[in-house]
Amino acid sequence: MRVTSVTPRAVDLLGDGGQGRAIAYSGYRDGQSADSGVHPSRDQVAEDLRILAKNWRLIRVYAADRHGEDVLEVIRHEKLGLKVMLGIWLAREPGAEQDNARQIAEGIRLANEYKDVVVAVNVGNEVLIEWTAHPVRPDRVIRYVREVRARVTQPVTVADNYVWWRDHGTALAREVDFITIHSYPIWERKDIDEALEYTVANYQSVRAAHPGRAIVIGEAGWATYTEGNLHVPRAGDEAKQKRYYRELTDWAGKNRVTVFFFEAFDEPWKGTGTEGHWGLFTVDRKAKPAVQELYPERMPDGPTSPSYPERIAPVGPDVSVPLRGDLARTIRDGSVTALGPGVAACEVVPVEGAEGGTALRLVLTGESWGGVYVALGKHDASAARALVLRLRLPDGVAALELKLEGPETRTQSVNLIEHAADLDETWAIFAVPLSEFDEIDLSQVIILGLWNPSDRRGRFVPGEVIIDDVHFE
Repeated sequence: MRVTSVTPRAVDLLGDGGQGRAIAYSGYRDGQSADSGVHPSRDQVAEDLRILAKNWRLIRVYAADRHGEDVLEVIRHEKLGLKVMLGIWLAREPGAEQDNARQIAEGIRLANEYKDVVVAVNVGNEVLIEWTAHPVRPDRVIRYVREVRARVTQPVTVADNYVWWRDHGTALAREVDFITIHSYPIWERKDIDEALEYTVANYQSVRAAHPGRAIVIGEAGWATYTEGNLHVPRAGDEAKQKRYYRELTDWAGKNRVTVFFFEAFDEPWKGTGTEGHWGLFTVDRKAKPAVQELYPERMPDGPTSPSYPERIAPVGPDVSVPLRGDLARTIRDGSVTALGPGVAACEVVPVEGAEGGTALRLVLTGESWGGVYVALGKHDASAARALVLRLRLPDGVAALELKLEGPETRTQSVNLIEHAADLDETWAIFAVPLSEFDEIDLSQVIILGLWNPSDRRGRFVPGEVIIDDVHFE
């Protein structure tokens, strides 16, 4: 595709030159989710927006759906003074082209119908970074951006992880009016003392890659509770969130950078672990310590997040899981962590025919993304030829993402299904050449991930995934 530069439209999202007063908003409460189609009521949206309007001037919503339109309508009807960066949600391609076309059309309609409220349009959220659960090819994203930009007057952007924008974003940067990046120190195993410095370094790395371009931080936040080993122990904390919010907001104001803090309210549909505790307010709209001075009328009766036990219990397979050699010991000393709202169960269970009689059982709903992360410490696989594993899969799986992660968040993924080596009556055996992973340091493999079984149309496949006999050879 031939890529031409555009003349960027002026970007002053807040009307004040960018003072950091922005927040990501999704109002799903108990029993509600975008995946299920059960949206917050108009009265619930109005309650939320009145809370946010007390302190913020700009909010970000993620989809051109009923929830997004309710937000725009309430702001206009109640004259709340809030402005909105409207999202257009892009789902996994191939398979979701018709759904994405409907989102594009609705986003264009809403941007034009609510010009007094919508100050920017965001096309796609984390669809380009390699670990995404809903990938869309860069040329397709460019096509969507061009379509939206031709039919709205507001500036248009794409939101994605800072690493993608830094390393791969040159062509897309020519098409958008400004760049929107995400940065989460907590997911990159940074604790609070490093958090602001790391966020600023991520922002500056994208500025260096795209000099002269306007850059907005579309997501940056700190969870108040964490589970698993994908972050430093007990990284999630109310006091840490308060510090990060204060430091990031101060930096944004002094440097005139618009930062959407993630996020307004806890969302139960994301689970009870880390993903469910990013809000500055609880799901019942009580203020967490970060904003209690601003909202004394919303003080909670006690802690706003779960407490940690005196000794954190081990997470993941027990010592009887029969994995081979040094890798087996590493996994037994590390952890297995379920990840994503599509996971119904993740446990070690007795399995007939498994090595040693037990294997890892992952149950997926098929309604959203999900999988499992295995924290390996720093496993040396540099002398190995391949990663081998045995699986039992639901019928119809055409794609299953296998990911290895090295130091400094260097990651690579492959479609495991393309590497079938053998098949017997109950087990599929896969052997992935480690030459596929030429961008990471195989002497320091930190994470092994397996997720998102999907069919040929890109739809998530529900059912059991049984994982057995993982080893390097």
